[in-house]
Amino acid sequence: MRRSITRKLLRTFSCLCFAGATLVHGEVLLTGVDGELADNIKAHLTITAEDCKAPRWRLQQRRKSADEQVGQALNAYGYYSYQLKLSFSEVENCWQLNVEVAPGERVRLRNVRVQAIDRPLDLDATIVDLLQSPPLMAGQPLKHSDYDNYKTALLDSVRAQGYWRAKFSDAELAIYPDQFSADVKLTLEFGARYYFGAYEFSASPLDQDLLLRLAGAAEGEPYSAEALQDIYSRLQGSDYFQQVLLNPRVDSTGQSVVVPIAVDVGMKSQTSFGAGIGYSTDQKMRVRADYQNRYFNAKGHKWRVDALYSQTLQELGGTYTIPRQEAAREWYEISGGWVRENTVSYESQATTTRIRAVEALPQDWILNTGVNVRYESYVIGSEEPDEQWLVVPGVGVSWVNANNEVRQTLGVRVEAEVTASSQYWLSGTDFAQLRVKTKFILPLSEKGRLLLRGEVAGTLKDDFSELPPSVRFFTGGDNSIRGYEYNSLGTTNDEGEVIGGSHLAVASLEYDYLFLPSWSASVFYDAGDAFDTVFALKRGVGIGLRWYSPVGPLRIDIASPLDSEDNYRFHISVGADL
Repeated sequence: MRRSITRKLLRTFSCLCFAGATLVHGEVLLTGVDGELADNIKAHLTITAEDCKAPRWRLQQRRKSADEQVGQALNAYGYYSYQLKLSFSEVENCWQLNVEVAPGERVRLRNVRVQAIDRPLDLDATIVDLLQSPPLMAGQPLKHSDYDNYKTALLDSVRAQGYWRAKFSDAELAIYPDQFSADVKLTLEFGARYYFGAYEFSASPLDQDLLLRLAGAAEGEPYSAEALQDIYSRLQGSDYFQQVLLNPRVDSTGQSVVVPIAVDVGMKSQTSFGAGIGYSTDQKMRVRADYQNRYFNAKGHKWRVDALYSQTLQELGGTYTIPRQEAAREWYEISGGWVRENTVSYESQATTTRIRAVEALPQDWILNTGVNVRYESYVIGSEEPDEQWLVVPGVGVSWVNANNEVRQTLGVRVEAEVTASSQYWLSGTDFAQLRVKTKFILPLSEKGRLLLRGEVAGTLKDDFSELPPSVRFFTGGDNSIRGYEYNSLGTTNDEGEVIGGSHLAVASLEYDYLFLPSWSASVFYDAGDAFDTVFALKRGVGIGLRWYSPVGPLRIDIASPLDSEDNYRFHISVGADL
């Protein structure tokens, strides 16, 4: 019995689905108008929703309303002197509505007067432009939505600047169909401006002082949507919160002009662990891992440990971060670690300790200043082993501006750093160094892009032989001059061994074309050298294939060195283009 009922229900459901899927609607034939106006008329006609099997009484009811609906659609575009002829018929077991329209002459704007009462002097430029140069102009064809949209845009813009009681004391669109004219009269009253009140934070493991410093001082400042967005950006970009919700408590009818800000924050997980396996030609197979504590205490201190192991490079390091006064934009970092590197040109092992202050500058520039204490033991070529203590203060700036796509089509990266070492502050050698790196990504067509890369560096020194590998310059490899082995280019000694250089100049030009949604091909030309006194240009050319995977781009290149006896070299690397 139960099985029989189930079958009947399934058959009924199938019939209903089939019937719904095969519904056929009637037709509206419209003559005399086209384009946007014709679309508006059809959108107003409710009869278009009826199918061929609709009851006759309902079709007749819809037909009676059609004249008024077509008139409303024409009025909305400024046509008031129209003539209509509508006929309803049944054809081939369905209905058809014929609408003949003679729209007549269109009403045009004649007088447009927009004025403001108690207009503030410090208005945003957008509002000033809306008041002084409204999009409604004399002689313009009337379109009711243009008038409504302008009113909405003006009022929204004013309220976004904190004038929550702003209103139109006079808002009139006077239409004179016999004269084919319309007059606009708008009078805007600004009213009092609102100001930010105190923050009201939800419960979190971070103390109130840190939350206030993260959000930034706002109490007593003029309210604006832009300032509210800045508060959100500061909090959301701090790496403490999974989500941030801001609720301005605006009293638009009472006497208070103070806007308290309710801040509801959802914390990210306090700790996280990451690990991965990868491969690049420079480092071969590599394994990495990291562990971090995002808010070690209520003051927002955080720490992390990173480890990397590959055939040519092994690193272990930790960083402790302390928020400064402007917690969202500046902080201190104390870091230390151990690193060992083994390349074709040198072997090096070092322990490092670094203290630096990081600050976010206007226009997204990042400034960092600090000092790095490094003990390094090394062997360059077949020279005798050596060691060096370095105390190196420095200052650097960086700027990145790029879209967030996996395949970036427009972006810029600029980095510059100045460092110095002197025996006056217990360093083992004297030098001063400047290093500048740039990269540009430019679109050339819908699927093509140009990648430009450059790096220059120079060193002032007393004795080049006293410089350890970490402050010498080498080039060649995946991200410098392709076609050559990693760090295999530089000044050579009497035995022909590469010992690096005190200066560096490298440039790259690459064209990339997207031939499938996630695949592109490229051609490139790299050139440059790491040198001490004589610049000897090394060049590499090649072709490449890129796969834009969900976790980032994978690059495979085949490069031929033009200034070497080697034939070609494969290069495999992963990571963002900038």
